[in-house]
Amino acid sequence: MLNKIITLSIIALLTLAGTAAADDYIDLVKKGNEALNASDYKKAIEFYHQAEAQIPESPPLDYNFGGALYLQGNYEETLEKYQKALNTNDPNLEAKAQYNLGNTYYRMQDYKKAIESFQEALKSNPDDMDAKYNLELARKMLKENSKPEPQEGQDQKQQQEQDQQKKDKQDQGEDEQKQEDSQQQQDQQDQEDQDQKQQQKQSKPDDKKMSKEDAERILNALRDDEQKIQDKQKRQVALGSYRGKDW
Repeated sequence: MLNKIITLSIIALLTLAGTAAADDYIDLVKKGNEALNASDYKKAIEFYHQAEAQIPESPPLDYNFGGALYLQGNYEETLEKYQKALNTNDPNLEAKAQYNLGNTYYRMQDYKKAIESFQEALKSNPDDMDAKYNLELARKMLKENSKPEPQEGQDQKQQQEQDQQKKDKQDQGEDEQKQEDSQQQQDQQDQEDQDQKQQQKQSKPDDKKMSKEDAERILNALRDDEQKIQDKQKRQVALGSYRGKDW
């Protein structure tokens, strides 16, 4: 399966104008290809860099360059080289560049773009079995990574929500109990105040009501006054009825 994912094609450049620069270019590309086949990716990249300096715009070189970078694990620069390799009139090269773009996106776990690249590769080469296989693999990975959170995570989230609801309900019950206790205390205080007022009212003497002792004392005083008046009247009567001679 690994071979299906990272299959790379090496394109040799065999024909260019017979100039010294072209000869140097061809020689550098060949050396780069040989190093790539020998799995010496660092050396291959060095030769491709030198060849690129001779002819900067070369889709086949970009394709081989991208292959060396891919095998080295440098996926960001790999994308750049394969995308430059798409600027070609060769349908076969375009299909292979799209295929390896798909592999690179797959390695980067960008499964959506990997699917798009494999589909483009199949448009140019519908019989590419590796592209079909990798397309289905990328679709599977995209589906798996698009699944909802695991049941364990859902259970934990649900438990947290239940705990929060329980806490809110408990807090509400405590608030209601506090209100009830406060109301009972207030009612009790009101009753005590009322009882105290009633007790004070009962113990306070009634100014308008005369006690028995006061009544007897007043009555006795009145009797004494009445007796004095009677005695005085008797004396006055006695004096007025005196008939003796004046000596």
